[in-house]
Amino acid sequence: MPTVDSYLTIDSHVSAEIKIERSKFIANAYPVKSIEEAEDCLSVIRKKYFDARHHPFAYVLYENGIFRYNDDGEPGGSSGKPVYDAINKYELKDVIVIITRYFGGIKLGVGGLKRAYFESAEECLKKCRIKEIIRTKSIKIMFSYAFISQVMKYLEKSGIRVNSNNSGERVELECDVRLGKTAEFGKDLTEITNGSIVINGL
Repeated sequence: MPTVDSYLTIDSHVSAEIKIERSKFIANAYPVKSIEEAEDCLSVIRKKYFDARHHPFAYVLYENGIFRYNDDGEPGGSSGKPVYDAINKYELKDVIVIITRYFGGIKLGVGGLKRAYFESAEECLKKCRIKEIIRTKSIKIMFSYAFISQVMKYLEKSGIRVNSNNSGERVELECDVRLGKTAEFGKDLTEITNGSIVINGL
């Protein structure tokens, strides 16, 4: 089974506003890395829109597959879950979306609220710049200068970044290698150096 070594997230905070049946829905999406960061974003929104009664939200974190959604006083299942569904539609991780609603006097019903919250979250996420996060591993390689030309060509061709160069009597490099490519990396360099390379961190 291939290693899952990348995921999608948003680049920065984005907000969007829509009106449905005189109710105003203000969506805010933030990149977050932890439950604590998600809670901080919620605090910011609750303070900013202190006069609104409801701030349903959903967040999805990459680490350990953590996710949570909450209706924040809206009818059960009407708001947090649709926001979560919108995040999943874009296959995003490390993100929180918070929707603030100002009631406009017309009741939307549970079905109407579900559509409104999903649409609001989606409108916000559509405006976000989505980026791919590549997960890498730091691997140290040591080999003879006789192979430096071939090894450097291989690293450049494979798009592997050299983080540090501590060469002395032998070439000693620390490289960032994509998680799903580590086995291939070790095999290829072993072949290039006729088995003489020393690899730490695989």
